[in-house]
Amino acid sequence: MKKILALILSMLMVASCFALAAVAAEETTAAAGEETTAAADEETTEAEVLDLVNTKLVFNSYAQEKKLLSGQNGINKAIYNSEWEGARLKITKPDDPYIYLNWSNYCKKSNLEQVDSQSFPYIVIKLKIEGYIDDIELFYCAGDVSAADPAYATTTDYPCSATGEIEYIIYDLTGDCEGTYNQFRIDPMGAEEDTLVYLYEMVMFATEEEALAYAGYDEEETEPEVTTEEKVETTEEETEAETEKKPAATKPVEEEGCGSVVSIGAVVAIIALGVVCIKKKD
Repeated sequence: MKKILALILSMLMVASCFALAAVAAEETTAAAGEETTAAADEETTEAEVLDLVNTKLVFNSYAQEKKLLSGQNGINKAIYNSEWEGARLKITKPDDPYIYLNWSNYCKKSNLEQVDSQSFPYIVIKLKIEGYIDDIELFYCAGDVSAADPAYATTTDYPCSATGEIEYIIYDLTGDCEGTYNQFRIDPMGAEEDTLVYLYEMVMFATEEEALAYAGYDEEETEPEVTTEEKVETTEEETEAETEKKPAATKPVEEEGCGSVVSIGAVVAIIALGVVCIKKKD
């Protein structure tokens, strides 16, 4: 009888060892999986940190590094600074100031597809003006047009107000050009000397509705504010309804990992009890 009990005890001890080893292996595998996922997420974040698209250019340190603004006349070299988070242009000569923006180079240097002008004919520029200008004329070069041409120039459909606050100006180029965009020339018209123009973003859209939405010209009307009394009544009604619908409390489900540990603990307890019984019989 003692031999049989000893054999059973040995089998139980082996089984418990296997169970403990399985739990440890599972925990190790889970930890390794979490580390791998975290590493993959970190790599993805680093690869996509710039978040560049071919229809949007943010005037930040990347634009400065790629020298996307150049060939200026009557405007000092664009100055970038985290204080204003954009490219600052200072008018030095009011007589025909301008600066070029090479969109084709932006796409090439960023490994992005060139933009078809007919697919994205609406252009919005986010900017701020400190000083005075009449308007900002935009020369657009696309397809066979590679240099500024008065035949391919337009002023804003939603002109700038030069209030010293951030604003959006919109250009409608539908039917005016074809082919992919090459470059643009930004001309502050009627500018006073020392006027500052801060460029923040330039974005292209397929429809006027999208351009207006981005510029904030189609803001929806806000819902009427609910009074305090109405809020209290609504809260009381909702509370009563929720109380009636509230289900009976249920016992929380134990996690699988905890259950496995409890099972192993039970096995170890049984083994210990068996050892005690054998000693008593001896």
